[in-house]
Amino acid sequence: MKSSLEKIFSKKNIKHYSRNLLIDLIASIFFGIGIYNFVSAANFAPGGVTGLAIILNHFSDIPIGLGTLLINIPIIVISLRTLGSKFLTRTFVTVLINTLVIDLVCPLLPVYTGERLLAAIFGGALVGIGLAFIYHNGSSSGGSDLIIMSVRRKKPHMSLGQVTMAIDGIIILAGGLAYGDIDAILYGFTYSAILTLVMDKLLYGFISGKIAIIITDPEHTTEMNHAIANKLTRGATVFKARGGYTAAEKDVIFCACSRSQLPRLHSLVREIDDDVMVIVTSYDEAYGRGFLPVDSSR
Repeated sequence: MKSSLEKIFSKKNIKHYSRNLLIDLIASIFFGIGIYNFVSAANFAPGGVTGLAIILNHFSDIPIGLGTLLINIPIIVISLRTLGSKFLTRTFVTVLINTLVIDLVCPLLPVYTGERLLAAIFGGALVGIGLAFIYHNGSSSGGSDLIIMSVRRKKPHMSLGQVTMAIDGIIILAGGLAYGDIDAILYGFTYSAILTLVMDKLLYGFISGKIAIIITDPEHTTEMNHAIANKLTRGATVFKARGGYTAAEKDVIFCACSRSQLPRLHSLVREIDDDVMVIVTSYDEAYGRGFLPVDSSR
């Protein structure tokens, strides 16, 4: 028993828990200001559980944060078997901090009462920043996130984008009915679009890049690899291939690089082989030498 307590309250664990709480607090401040000081004052409901809480607050005196917590509790309990206690405990702490910030801290700050479109844009951006912090820290905001994650575990081939759109769309439409205003629906979708854009850019935009798939004749491969290594300071992987129609031997050079390096890469391989074929696609994250540390993927 003593050793278990010592393990829980070890210096390493205390530092880990303190870091998580600090990030949750920072994320909740962004999230709470976006919801309370921008969205709720603009009389429209966003998607997700927060949107339900705003609609509930519109018809009653239940605070938005408390409403979010009350709706989340049964969802967390239902998701327990599918998602596990460790992740859901972490999520509950995040939701609880969100609740306290929205109901106790945000009312002390000025509320934006100007243009509703600006409220939707800035509210979505602030909540997107908050969610990026939460997701990057291995937690979740609860609500529809847990439903979608549970669906993924049970039915991995189902289109989660469609599930998300359906849930958020229904709640945004319900918000329009609650406020008796079609503009509330349009602002709700505007908010969701800005939130997604900001969150994705913060989570993936700064570490994403491009993958160049270069198809060339074997006699050019060594020179191309040399140019990529020395002029771009990038590595490459070579695969042997054969043309489907001509049956000619080909080499496929696979190279991951930053967006800014792609034009230079394209120019280099064109200088070596006028008939080279380059296929470009994108990646969200890359781990290993020259990219993110492997430990950060855990």
